[in-house]
Amino acid sequence: MKTGNPNNHEMEEKGRRGLFGSVGIALILILLGILFLAQQVGEFHFENWWALFILIPTFSAFTTAMNIWQRNGYFSFAVWSTFYGGLFPLLVAIMFLFNLDWGVYWPLFVILPGFGMIISGLPFPRRGDQKLPAALLCHRSWGLGVGLSAMLVGFTFLGMNLGWMEGLQYLNVENWWGIFILIPSIGGLATMLCLLLGGHSLLLALINLAAAGLLAFAGIVAMLGLDWKLFNIAAPLFLILAGIGLIVGFGQRKGEGDSEQSQGPKE
Repeated sequence: MKTGNPNNHEMEEKGRRGLFGSVGIALILILLGILFLAQQVGEFHFENWWALFILIPTFSAFTTAMNIWQRNGYFSFAVWSTFYGGLFPLLVAIMFLFNLDWGVYWPLFVILPGFGMIISGLPFPRRGDQKLPAALLCHRSWGLGVGLSAMLVGFTFLGMNLGWMEGLQYLNVENWWGIFILIPSIGGLATMLCLLLGGHSLLLALINLAAAGLLAFAGIVAMLGLDWKLFNIAAPLFLILAGIGLIVGFGQRKGEGDSEQSQGPKE
């Protein structure tokens, strides 16, 4: 049975990526020519045409992502991360090409990273996951909470800039922004549950619970307009409880170790 030469396969991949990149540049040049011709023969005016060159990294990232997808046969995290890398220059190019007001549409640059964090927190199969401790993988849930909060912040400010959020004044909620502090705590609770259900370290579970509790309490204080001195009191209490939890966890672990030593090896 004949097997292909891996060097030839790698050369084919590089050639394919180079071809797609060249095609992308060629398409941009053709589009530039069409736009310049339209300006000469008609009343069409196209400003910031140079922003089309910002799309070159986008074409490269998208074609590379497609190559990885075709080679692996499934949509992996490598495909997503490569594709995601092309979204930022695409957004910048759109801002310039359509003369969008940066003072209005800047929240898009908060929404996009938030969306990326949400995707990063999902259980995509990733190369090297087998080498990482399972407990560490549980902490990806934090990315979901923080990313969701960032997206909501971006959409809220974008809606305010575009006049979509005028109805908030009728809700009579002054400190509505406190929800953005509260939401990331969901990721901490999810991490704690993952650690407990997976039989991982109780110490890590307690630390994540304390961090999630602090965030949740800060969000509640902000939303209800309470005195922030309450948070100054609660924060040390959370630290004390976390410390007690660590001591209890160390005691349980030591007790289990002493029990195993007293039983001795079985014959």
